[in-house]
Amino acid sequence: MTTPRWRWARHPVLHFAAIGAALFVMSDISNPVAEAPVSAAARAPVVITAQRVDRIRADFADRWGAPPTPAQLRALVEQIIEEEILYREARVLALDFGDASVRRRLLEKARAVARDPGRGADELVAEAYALGLDDDVVVQRLLATKMRLLLQQENAGGPIAEADIRAYRESHRELFLQPRTVTFTHVYFSPGMRGASATGDAHAALASLGAASAPDAQPYSDPFPLGQRLVAYTETQLAGRFGRGFADRVLAIEPGDWTGPLDSPYGLHLVRVEEQSPSRLAPLEAVRESIELALRKERAAQNLAHGLARLRASYEVRIEGAGIAGETRQRVPTS
Repeated sequence: MTTPRWRWARHPVLHFAAIGAALFVMSDISNPVAEAPVSAAARAPVVITAQRVDRIRADFADRWGAPPTPAQLRALVEQIIEEEILYREARVLALDFGDASVRRRLLEKARAVARDPGRGADELVAEAYALGLDDDVVVQRLLATKMRLLLQQENAGGPIAEADIRAYRESHRELFLQPRTVTFTHVYFSPGMRGASATGDAHAALASLGAASAPDAQPYSDPFPLGQRLVAYTETQLAGRFGRGFADRVLAIEPGDWTGPLDSPYGLHLVRVEEQSPSRLAPLEAVRESIELALRKERAAQNLAHGLARLRASYEVRIEGAGIAGETRQRVPTS
């Protein structure tokens, strides 16, 4: 939370004075959040009191029905520290200035407490700052999110290199493997239509189809909802439609001759496999866009981690409370 020692920094007049420096800092494309001028008050120690730790523990227990483990409690505290530092740094950069979401929140709060809520929006926002209404959990979350996005864009770099795209596809082959497929024709024998003669009819049809040089299978088949020719079915699709046993047997058939009869939940089938396509890596052009997106996300995550580490080095963090008490991280002096 913000400290009383720097409440003066909320005054709207000072925001106009700070915005020039903030814009200068943000205009540095290679490092948009580096070395902003920071007051000593803005980087006062971040203190997580014992009472705050107890409240975190109680809130967790209320939500999940059990107290947090030490590791869970530590993670929750670390998240709060991160949010506080991001919020403070966002205020240093005056990221609230001109932000539509922050403005709406301040207007909402100002109209709830102002003597004359019908005044102009600019006046109400200025009054909200003067009254300290910007020290608000919603505003804090908005600014922390905005700062996080800014850190993700830091040192964003240029286009993704072709070599990186190829390397990513190779190192994540399991994500880009096209599954094996099978294309086959089948003759269906319905137990509901044929009764006890279904098995004998299937064997007789198999003998006839095998003896013909160019057999026409359609006259032998009962109507089937998916048709007689099934094209490029994956193993998953085949097992989902016909059952695992049927899928395994069809995938083991060499292309060419009629085989069967094979059982499925529908009845009996004679099957002639036309083509088996093994699994293979998807063509690069088919997955280029998704790989570029994944690489940009990785780059953003790395930028965020580096940015957070740099910012946290500028703060002394003190954690009180049972289980994690006594932790102090000294601020690293900045040049």
